[in-house]
Amino acid sequence: MRSSFAKSIYVGAAVLGLAGLSAVTTTTASAKSSAVKVTSSKALTTDATTRNVTFTGTNALYSKPGTVKGAKVVATTTTVKRLAASKNGQDNVRAYRVATTNRGSVYYKVVTFDGAYRGWIYGGKATDKFAGGINSFATTTEAKVPSTLNTTSYYTLAKTDASVNDGTTTTYKAPAWSQYKVGRTMKDASAYKTNLLQVSKAATTRDGATWVYVTDVTNGKLTGWVKASALKASADVPASEGVTINYTDKATGKVVSSHVVPFKADNPALANPTMNIYTDGNAANTELHNNMPAGYSVASGNAWGDSALASKATKGSSLVFYVTANPKKSVTISNSLDISSNGETKTLVFTGKALDQWNKAKDAFAKDSTVTDLQGKVIDSSVLKTALKNAGFDTITADDGTVYTLNTSVLPSNVAFGQNINLTYSK
Repeated sequence: MRSSFAKSIYVGAAVLGLAGLSAVTTTTASAKSSAVKVTSSKALTTDATTRNVTFTGTNALYSKPGTVKGAKVVATTTTVKRLAASKNGQDNVRAYRVATTNRGSVYYKVVTFDGAYRGWIYGGKATDKFAGGINSFATTTEAKVPSTLNTTSYYTLAKTDASVNDGTTTTYKAPAWSQYKVGRTMKDASAYKTNLLQVSKAATTRDGATWVYVTDVTNGKLTGWVKASALKASADVPASEGVTINYTDKATGKVVSSHVVPFKADNPALANPTMNIYTDGNAANTELHNNMPAGYSVASGNAWGDSALASKATKGSSLVFYVTANPKKSVTISNSLDISSNGETKTLVFTGKALDQWNKAKDAFAKDSTVTDLQGKVIDSSVLKTALKNAGFDTITADDGTVYTLNTSVLPSNVAFGQNINLTYSK
């Protein structure tokens, strides 16, 4: 009995031992099979606008797909909730890569538009739609064109400044911060500040600003998006919608300037309507006279290159209108000077070397293109001061060695060509 029992115990122990070993082996195999690995990772290639997303706040952002070994938190759920509630376009989010793990979980790699946060976030179990920690998001919403604007009028940019990037001084390929890494059509729009723009649609961005899409009917350079507040109404019309008047110098045959007169048909009911610009006193004729180039007058005789065409002008046509240059005038400076001495004013006429210096200064001043122009133009005081200094008027030395300094503070603020001015000097 004992022998048999001992064998029984021994066998039982062996069986238990094997069972224990088997259990350990099974546990080890299970641990290896449970390791999370990325089985697929690829860039998203759908249209960029369909990859704009927002955080749901249920999942954090990680440096790697969240369950992969070594993944670290980039942004907590508190942070992503704050980004989701933000009113700033910089906090918009773009998804640009998708990964799948061996457990069937989907993760998306995303980045905020300002680049402050970048990482992986759980996206559900399918790659055909966003889920889990992110949802699709529209960075702009369609809006009505503001009542202050309309789609039939023409506008220009109210200001252009290359140092400003606030949506008002140039146009954008998309409203600012509404598409990832999509910015201005050009940095400096100053060369196109007179371009005529027409509004066609509007949109509201995440920050509540209203943007409008404009078409540049002048040359297309500024076609794009701009804040509605950036536009100012223009009385000008594009050449295609009016009649272009080419003001032509009768003496040289060169076009001095051009102006487009809005086309208003004399009889709109006609199949091919025309407009009479030739008749003095009508609105079109008055407008062309009001926009004469500075320094020119209507040429004597018949100023129209073809008065018959002017009486039956068609939309989009061009006409020649002859002008002649006004006689040139310049600022005149007398050689009798007001000299300020001890609070009293006296007149001094330079002679000898001082007079030579004075005459040379006058000659230099007369040749200065900044102060010699067509009659009627006004010189800014700063231009006048600079011209006087460059010509040598800033100081005059009399024969007795006395140095007189030009007192620029008493110069007239604006001087018209043809006007006489006195210069005041102080000892």
